[in-house]
Amino acid sequence: MKNWSGHIIFQDSFQWKDLEKAFPDIWEIFSKESRQSVEEVQYDQANLFLNLEEIRRNKKPMGYMKEGAKFKFIFPLDRKEMIVYRGVLSESIREMTEQVTRLLRNSKLKFNVEYDKMLLQDIRARRK
Repeated sequence: MKNWSGHIIFQDSFQWKDLEKAFPDIWEIFSKESRQSVEEVQYDQANLFLNLEEIRRNKKPMGYMKEGAKFKFIFPLDRKEMIVYRGVLSESIREMTEQVTRLLRNSKLKFNVEYDKMLLQDIRARRK
C-alpha cells in the first residue's frame, strides 16, 4: 500500500528526553537513505549533535529535513508526534515508519501509528 506519510503519535506522558537512546539509530536510518558527499556527512553529524542537545534539554528536536533527502522526519510544533514523509506516494513510507517504530519499542516508548494524516495531503485530496 502506498502512503504519503507515517505518523508516530506519542502518549501524553512522553517526554522528549525519552528519545535520547533511540534517536541516533533513527537518524542513521534516514541518513543512509540519502546519498551523501563528505561535506554532507559532516553536516548530518552536526545536525545530529544539535538534535541530541535539544532532546537532552527535554525539548522538541528539529528532525531530519535535509534538502534533497529521499525521506525526512519532522516534529510538529503543536503535538508530541514524529512524521515520516517523502513527498510522493510511496510503499517505502510504511517500511521506514516500521523501522523507526521497532527502535522506539526497543526503547520501551509507547505510541500509536497512523498514516496519511498531513494537512497538506488532505487539501490536495479535496482538490481532486
